[in-house]
Amino acid sequence: MGGGLALAVVLILYANVMLIILSRRLDPILFREPWFSSAEMVMYSSWPLSLFKVSQYMLLFTFPNASKRKRFIGLKQSLPVGKSIRIASKVYSYMTILFLLIGVAYVLFIGTIYAIDNWLN
Repeated sequence: MGGGLALAVVLILYANVMLIILSRRLDPILFREPWFSSAEMVMYSSWPLSLFKVSQYMLLFTFPNASKRKRFIGLKQSLPVGKSIRIASKVYSYMTILFLLIGVAYVLFIGTIYAIDNWLN
């Protein structure tokens, strides 16, 4: 459990650093009407909901084909980010997937212990 909590803290800090970096570079290009609705633009303008916007940006770098089919339909222009930002986005996305897998394993483990304790005794 301690590893999952430590990973959660690292993910939150990592996302906040990426928020500062990516918002400056990508908001003028991507944070507008064709890709975000007016309600989303209002909600995602302030913290903590702006982390959802930044996670969408990072998913664009990690899984570009899926993101261009779902959220960023019709995006043709290249984005002003370097290779280090793309790698950092991929690291964040894979760490998030790992965190979700740890969470599922934890819930299954606790559920199994609960079932064994209550149903077999």
